[in-house]
Amino acid sequence: MTAPAGGGGLGELAVDVQRRLEALYALDAEAPVADFLIAPGDAANLPGGGSRTLFAQEGDEVSVGVVLGEDVGAHLERRDPRLCLDTSNLGPFSTLTEEVSHFLYLLYRARAKRPVTQLELELQAEVDKYLTAAFFISRQNDGAIPARLRHALFRSYHLAEGVSSERAERYHAATRMADRYCGWLESRFLRRRRLRDLPREARRFWRLGQREKLETIAALN
Repeated sequence: MTAPAGGGGLGELAVDVQRRLEALYALDAEAPVADFLIAPGDAANLPGGGSRTLFAQEGDEVSVGVVLGEDVGAHLERRDPRLCLDTSNLGPFSTLTEEVSHFLYLLYRARAKRPVTQLELELQAEVDKYLTAAFFISRQNDGAIPARLRHALFRSYHLAEGVSSERAERYHAATRMADRYCGWLESRFLRRRRLRDLPREARRFWRLGQREKLETIAALN
């Protein structure tokens, strides 16, 4: 597995999110995502734009890089979400979490020699950003998770300018499904007496393929 150089304060936050997700999903620890960060200025000639995860595989050799937009870093360095996560930094924090989620999911699937679709990747990242935000906020609020969190994440977002119609529709679909699934998690697990059961369900869902994920969500009451 090859990696570009990276790091810094933003890298430390990204690694904190990475380790949280690895613990939640009972994953073997990967190399720190900070080692794979590519500065926005160094990514000008790379595919895509804005924050994104770059991935290529040839045989057993995997190359991966994570680009976080300058605005993401600036917001999170001004207001550390580990100290206070609210509407002022929820958007940038969600972007960072999505890219860390992509990083872990792509590496996991590559090691398992299992394919992954863009829709599946986006859906899991949407679930991951909700669970990660809920975890950070609950630590800062004596275990309480505001009811408006799911609305803020899944119904009040804005896509970046220039996103293709195909990518936008895929993101909208992933968001709608994540909203439904996370709403079910809220009603069933996000109460203190049931929190210990949440990791089992989260791990089960994380390891499902796209078809099984979609079937699970479609069957929810």
